[in-house]
Amino acid sequence: MRKLVDIVLIAFSPDAHEVGTDPVSEQTQVQAEEMSLNLADITEAGGTGLKTEAKILIPMDEDYHGERELIYNGERYEVISVNPYNDYNGVILRIARKKGNSAKEAVTNA
Repeated sequence: MRKLVDIVLIAFSPDAHEVGTDPVSEQTQVQAEEMSLNLADITEAGGTGLKTEAKILIPMDEDYHGERELIYNGERYEVISVNPYNDYNGVILRIARKKGNSAKEAVTNA
């Protein structure tokens, strides 16, 4: 059974800020599908030092533009890896909870 969820992709524009301030972020809400983790997903994080906590499918790859952070289930996550999903022309993201950031602080326009 498919479980669809809304996620918020967070893109940063490092050039669009003043010196000494945080980069400006742009948030885009898209619909995604939760996927089951398997042993390969957990061990594949490899050299990142992060453990995959969830795997989600964005069905249409044009919705994903290389964002490295997102909000999923009210928590902020980092993207560990991105893989194509040819059945849907989509992408699969393996993600891990981001340390030190609150999703409530991050959600401004979502």
